[in-house]
Amino acid sequence: MSPFMVAAVQHSLTGITAEAAFWQKITVTIQEAAERGADLIVFPEYMTAHLLGFTEEMDHEAACRYLDSYTEDYIALMQRNSREQGLMILGGTHICKEDGKFFNKAFLFFPDGRIETQSKLHLTPEEQTRWPLTAGDSVNIVETSWGKLAILTCYDIEFPELARLAADQGAELLLCPSYTDTSFGYYRVRLCAQARAIENQLFVVLSGIVGELSEDRPQVDRGYCQAGLFTPCDVPFAEDGILETGELNQDMFVMAELDFSMLRTNREQGLVAPFYDRRPDLYKQQENRLLREC
Repeated sequence: MSPFMVAAVQHSLTGITAEAAFWQKITVTIQEAAERGADLIVFPEYMTAHLLGFTEEMDHEAACRYLDSYTEDYIALMQRNSREQGLMILGGTHICKEDGKFFNKAFLFFPDGRIETQSKLHLTPEEQTRWPLTAGDSVNIVETSWGKLAILTCYDIEFPELARLAADQGAELLLCPSYTDTSFGYYRVRLCAQARAIENQLFVVLSGIVGELSEDRPQVDRGYCQAGLFTPCDVPFAEDGILETGELNQDMFVMAELDFSMLRTNREQGLVAPFYDRRPDLYKQQENRLLREC
């Protein structure tokens, strides 16, 4: 199998003050990643919410309507770049309206025009109370020429059941577009991403937003992130399970090669095998006992 190069983006809110410059920045980032040999580039959660910085402040419902008005433009730009540059693009997440409801949805674009989507499945308390968002209700296991992947958006990575569900269906790569505005949020997502890589013996790619807008916005106005590509903490990988990370809070992307043959070596020859050494019969037995006692 040929090498699979993945770029994880730290997208900065700083220094972009007009809509045209925002779209141009995305295009240039994709072009640069393609020139460096990327097969896949992963943008952050709430990527297009950067557009809220170029208009007057609005409440969350109005912001959702505003962002949804860009859906066709967003899809067209990402599809064009994917086709012209010949790489897969996880275009972060974009708020769009379907069947009368707003979703925080990740879009994965393929050079042949194919699009796969994944709505965020676990909404944060703020997304439940302030944003008029609806949670997704299914995990999309995406087939690619390199294997299967799943998209767990930010808070989704903090739920081990979800990653295990994806791994049980053959996913060997989890993409985690994130948006965290504090170090607390970032480290919750980062450490859970690494835990999911260890538990399920697979790759996890984390991207995020950095920098801040010149004026505050109630939705997205500052970010904290150090993007990374993570592995199990076991042979044949590094002890810390880190393939590559970016420079904290810098406007950049970080790249590394994912070698799926090494992943399979880990599953077959690793010093531990948490993906295979589970005891579901024991867990079910304990669950049933607790239910009887309640």
